[in-house]
Amino acid sequence: MTDFPTSILPRGFNALQPYAATWGALETPENCDLFRQHFMMEELKDSYDIAAPRLDAVFDHRDKFPMNDLPAQEALLYRTVLGLTEVAMAIEGFGQPRVPCAPYSHKIAIEWAVHK
Repeated sequence: MTDFPTSILPRGFNALQPYAATWGALETPENCDLFRQHFMMEELKDSYDIAAPRLDAVFDHRDKFPMNDLPAQEALLYRTVLGLTEVAMAIEGFGQPRVPCAPYSHKIAIEWAVHK
């Protein structure tokens, strides 16, 4: 895995700290998807309730830095929130940790790209 710190988020984002060591350490969208599938809905809902109200602040903060050169704390915050988007899909879209009607454990193919 990429060598990101797993214990320090930027000031003001302490509420997301419990998720930094897990969601923030995942390297790929596929890893995030598979990780989400192992949670109970109650756990996902708790995460969602903490993260969702803070998303505007997270992205306002992230936008202060160039995407290709995020400082370590901001990169960890960004990766943590990207991982928590998997939580939002379960809560807002699927109504369960896994994709409905998809075999367990299914795999997806998503590519992250930075556009210049």
